[in-house]
Amino acid sequence: MLRKFSRSGIYLQILFILAVSFFYLFSPHPGFTGQVFPENAAPLGRWLSGVLPDNELAISITSLILILLNAAGFNMILNRHDLAPRQSIFTALIASVLFLFTGQAEAMITPLTALLLLLFSLHSTMKLYAESYPYTLVLNASICVALASMIYPLAILFAFFIWMAFFTLRISSWREWIISLTGLIVPYVYLAFWFFWNDRLNIGLIEYQAYFNEFNITWNKPGILETGVLFLLGAMLIISLPVFLSDAGEKIISIRKKMWISAQFLWVALAVMLLSGKAALLFLPFCFLPMALMFGYLVIKSRRSWPYDILFGLFLAVVILLRLGF
Repeated sequence: MLRKFSRSGIYLQILFILAVSFFYLFSPHPGFTGQVFPENAAPLGRWLSGVLPDNELAISITSLILILLNAAGFNMILNRHDLAPRQSIFTALIASVLFLFTGQAEAMITPLTALLLLLFSLHSTMKLYAESYPYTLVLNASICVALASMIYPLAILFAFFIWMAFFTLRISSWREWIISLTGLIVPYVYLAFWFFWNDRLNIGLIEYQAYFNEFNITWNKPGILETGVLFLLGAMLIISLPVFLSDAGEKIISIRKKMWISAQFLWVALAVMLLSGKAALLFLPFCFLPMALMFGYLVIKSRRSWPYDILFGLFLAVVILLRLGF
């Protein structure tokens, strides 16, 4: 079934995404045992939470728009870098289903906005390949990571994603490293100046100090259905990641390096999620996009996709039960 969807026309894929979007919008959102706590949001994240409308439907629509922007944006990045067929949105289709396993819409605005910024960083990083003067791209990628960390502090770990890409792309010049550090620091200089200008510098420092003092990686115990979904996601990752990386060696060098960069994005996303403690499930979407790429690649590559149909179908069934309150 999934293999047929991957080969179907783009209009059928769009129709399926619209059906998933309709279900996301009008089904109850699962309340995870851990939601975004105030101390888990940096100043920009708190501002985003403060400007949300009071209407629940408007919040759900905003969350859905961010999901579609992330899924479509990631699919466009893959098309741009020849990691997916140009006339297919199959990866976005898989991602839209994975995004059904998200918390309440109000709690998802912050991580989805941060993820959108990280996609800009991913795109700029992939464009570094064979670039003679990559300075602007490095700066853009680093600034996007810094801005994302102003929404959620642990997103600063994606700086390691950029630096791992330097090794993957064999960028050895010291200039790129200095520019990357500059891109990470400059937004915080502007933030400090804004705090100072508004007589809030001490308050800003206290807020960051409180965040680090209360930093805790202890997870809340997930429910039975949540545990089942996590198990299925883990199975999808375990069977797709090795195939994705092993096949990378058979591709031309540009595709091979970009496939490795996608995997590195996933590794850092997993680290961010695992270190998020009680809010970990809310930052699981950081992993959904590269997982959609790898699982979609596995489906397209396989001659018989029925085992993956069963696995994906089980995931969808459990998520539907979870969203309906079972």
